[in-house]
Amino acid sequence: MSYRPSPRSSRCTPPGVLKGDPVSTAQVGFTLIELLTVMAVAGILMLIAAPRIDVPRFQLDAAMREIGSSVALARGRAILRQHDYVLMFHENGYVLLEDRNNNGVTDPGEERRTVELPDRVRFDRGGATPILGLTEAISFTKTAEELPALTFHRNGAASEEGVIYLTSVRAAGAEANSQDTRALRIERATGRVRCFTYRTLAWQEGC
Repeated sequence: MSYRPSPRSSRCTPPGVLKGDPVSTAQVGFTLIELLTVMAVAGILMLIAAPRIDVPRFQLDAAMREIGSSVALARGRAILRQHDYVLMFHENGYVLLEDRNNNGVTDPGEERRTVELPDRVRFDRGGATPILGLTEAISFTKTAEELPALTFHRNGAASEEGVIYLTSVRAAGAEANSQDTRALRIERATGRVRCFTYRTLAWQEGC
């Protein structure tokens, strides 16, 4: 008579583990105390790092990138669609207008988009040295709807050369924190846009 092992006897126990050992059936994981310890350490690290995050400057750089993108978009669309695009600036932001009939005002059917500046950012030169001798926060002398305006024509040219200054609230109208100031310079003939950052009492190209 041949011997056939039962299913139970055919199971092998891993080396180093005794049958019936409760450790062999336990699930591996984190205890509540371990999780609370990790969370406490993470909280301490965040408190240490938080004061080093310069929120005004972070908002400033984001706003400058958005304005630069809007200016480049206006120029590109003016060339593509063969009619004017107008940027109109006010105290708290600007308006991008698709001026299909080139009359400098908003007419029915024309696309108009309003962009507001972040709460800690202002159009202002702060304590930075003027570029090209232009001291106003928005240097454009031509207007549209009674606002300082920059118009891009179908050949890509701008209505005039000028500068847009942007800085933080803490630096606006003051000498302190002048390193917060950024500037966009627009060339009239080509519509080219260049970005500058104020560092160590001088402008450096790049934002």
